[in-house]
Order: sequence, then structure tokens, then C-alpha cells
Amino acid sequence: MRLTLAQIETFYWIARLGSFHAAARQLCVTQPSVSGRIRELERDLGCALFDRTSGRTRLTEAGKAIQRQAEQMLSLAREIHDETSTGKLRGLLRLGVVETVAHIALPGLIRRLNATKPDLRIELAVDVGAMLLRQLDERQLDVAITTDAMASDGIIVHPLGEVDLAWLGPASHPLAGKTLTPADLVDEAIFTQPEISTIGKTIRQWFDTGRCMPKSLSGCNSLSVTSELVAAGLGFAVMTPAIVRDDIAARIHRFEASPPIPRRTLSVASLAETWSSDVQFISKFVADTFRAQAALR
Repeated sequence: MRLTLAQIETFYWIARLGSFHAAARQLCVTQPSVSGRIRELERDLGCALFDRTSGRTRLTEAGKAIQRQAEQMLSLAREIHDETSTGKLRGLLRLGVVETVAHIALPGLIRRLNATKPDLRIELAVDVGAMLLRQLDERQLDVAITTDAMASDGIIVHPLGEVDLAWLGPASHPLAGKTLTPADLVDEAIFTQPEISTIGKTIRQWFDTGRCMPKSLSGCNSLSVTSELVAAGLGFAVMTPAIVRDDIAARIHRFEASPPIPRRTLSVASLAETWSSDVQFISKFVADTFRAQAALR
């Protein structure tokens, strides 16, 4: 038996990306080369490592049994490489962020990574936190920056701080200047995100305290569009005030609320094998940018 690092690396990328085609693209080789490496590896090990019967290539039990060792071998290979080169992040980073992070920190983060990690290719996903965490758990993402993250097997979570959330409404509304209660907003149009999102859950829990629900609850999966609707005087929404654009800020009022809208913890969640000082750098950059915008404490 003579296992090669190329075979192990190919196995790792198929397991991580979910297809032979995606692994070939990542490794910059042909798909027949990828298939050949896995065929040789399976022959040497005497077992099938992937189940190819469904649409997505999945690990067999034998494949799952050696996945951690393969990750450790590649991690050691990277450490050897890093002894003679600067920077650890290279290749592909699949990064997921919630929209609030996309508005406040993402442009600066991508600019910094482009300048300091030129060999890094970034695939971005912007979605609600629950969906990002599901993708992370299914190994479709490497790093997710979101609220309400919890550590689990193979996933590391590092809290960055608490995100500011508030009720925002039209500055011209008769309720402007009043502390809102659930009863005050029952007859008002409310814009929300999907029920599984942090904002969706926050709105539902807030109205639950008053044992009521608004008569008009409209879903909108874009916070930027929601802020435009609020500025146009069409309703109320819960969001981070720091993402409101300067050109519409004068038409939007931040309301105090009773009970207060609770802050949510913003965290970086990462696959254990992806966690590194570079992911910590990403975490610090996002946290520092949020604090500069007064959106995090």
C-alpha cells in the first residue's frame, strides 16, 4: 500500500465540496484525474469511500472513518508549507454572512483579504443565520458570521459581541417619540424576515409578550429594501440601525420599546479543520468594523 498526498487531498476536497467536478475545479485538474486518484485510493484501501448513487456524492461509512485522519494529514502538510511561506489562507474559502454583516463589514473585509491573501479565492453566501448554520453543518460553508450560532461536533463558535437591534419606523409617523408597546403596532404594517431568522424570531417573541400579533406582517428577505419601505412611510421593521443609508436616515426614526428589543450575539462559526489565526483575523476585522459603526458592544 502506497498512499499519496494527492490522493488524500483529492479525497478531502470531494468530501468537502460534495462532487468530483467541484474537487477537480478546486485542484485545477481534470475530472478523470480526480476519478483515477480515488479509484486507486479505494483499490489500495480495499473499500468504497463514496456513495455515488444519489445526486450528491456522499461519504460511505468507510469514508467517514478516515475523514478526520485525512484532514489531519493535510493540516500537517499545510504547516510544513507555512514554515517557508507567509499567510495560511489560500485556495478556496467558502464564507457565509448575514445581511447586516454584508452591509457593514464585507466590502472592507474583502478588500483587506484581496490585499493580504492574493492566493485566496472566496465564495460568498449572504443569507439568514439559520440557513448559513445549516450549510456550515452540511460542510457547504467553511466559515459563517451570524447571530444565534451554537458550537457542535466539528464546528467552533467564537462570540464577537452583541448586535444592536431596534424598532425603526417612519420619522413622520404620529408614534414618533413614543416608547412602543406591542399593542401600539398591532394595526401597523410590519416588515419581517423569514420566521427562522433572528429578526423573525425577535419580532414574534416581542409581540408574544403582549399576547398579540400584528394584523399586517409582510415578509421581505432584503434589509436594504426593508429600510427603503420604512423610509417611504409604509411600515415598521426591526433591524440594526447602522445599516440604514445616509440618504434615507432622516426619514427613519429609531423607537424605544417596552419591553426593549434584546441584543443578539454575533459570532464567527467555523469548521474545526478551517479554524486558524486567519479566521481569527476575519473575526477581529468584523468586530472592529461593527464597533466603529456603533453596531456592536
